[in-house]
Amino acid sequence: MSDQQHKVAGRGRRAVVPILLATSLLCITISTRSIEGIPESIGLTIFGFFQRGFSVVGGFIADTVSSIAELRKLRINYHELSTKLEKYTNIERGLADLREENRRLKEQLGFSNDTTYQRIAARIIAKDPDNLYSTLTINKGIKEGIRKNMPVIAFQDGLEGLVGRVVEVGRGTSKIVPLYDMKSYIAARLASGTRTEGLVGGQGSPDEPLIMRFVKKRTKDEVLFGDIVVTTGYESIYPSEIVIGRVKKVRVLEYQTSIDIELDPILDFSRIEYVFVVRLEERIEDTGGSGSVGGSR
Repeated sequence: MSDQQHKVAGRGRRAVVPILLATSLLCITISTRSIEGIPESIGLTIFGFFQRGFSVVGGFIADTVSSIAELRKLRINYHELSTKLEKYTNIERGLADLREENRRLKEQLGFSNDTTYQRIAARIIAKDPDNLYSTLTINKGIKEGIRKNMPVIAFQDGLEGLVGRVVEVGRGTSKIVPLYDMKSYIAARLASGTRTEGLVGGQGSPDEPLIMRFVKKRTKDEVLFGDIVVTTGYESIYPSEIVIGRVKKVRVLEYQTSIDIELDPILDFSRIEYVFVVRLEERIEDTGGSGSVGGSR
């Protein structure tokens, strides 16, 4: 055998020894089942990860479903409470309106208690749009004792003022022509000073001043701005001393023998809600004359 062959054989023997040692260790490891737990540990780790993921996702879904159900319930409760709140608000508003109405009624009834004539309280329920709002409808009629041509008054800001007179009477309602109507004439005079007399008529609108005509010209310097004008009560359907208005302006024309006085009505007709129909001792029947003193239509 040559030297070269001896060297190859020696290297082969040396390589066999490590192989045998590795094989022996592998057999020992397998025989002792020391790597038996590695696949199980890996499996448990992976399974645990998915378990935690499923648990988190499941909990989120459950919480979401629960929140949606609770939100729906809260929405239903909100709508119910909103409806109740609106109902209670309307009730409170209605009570406030009733309190205010009672206050106004007590105020007017308190003022009216000082009058010396009988009266029938009534509420204005309509205005006539077909006649430029020149008639007012009240909720009292024949069955309450109201008759045609009865005078009508109202109380406002502590003052008693003339509204007009009854022109039509039904069973449960009546119509009033206000003093600013163009066909309404009222015997009047200044409440103080010279007690100058005249005839007050309207111009068809509450926004226009009343006109007191046939006032003696010599009294023009005695009539002052703000003077009160009242009813005379002379041969009239109206009681005496009922306030009509205040002097606003005196109109003097050289070619006339009398002066005209512009008056602001004492009552603000846009604010009148309640009136009192005056019942005199003797009922005034319709005279039928269009130009009679004390009222015509």
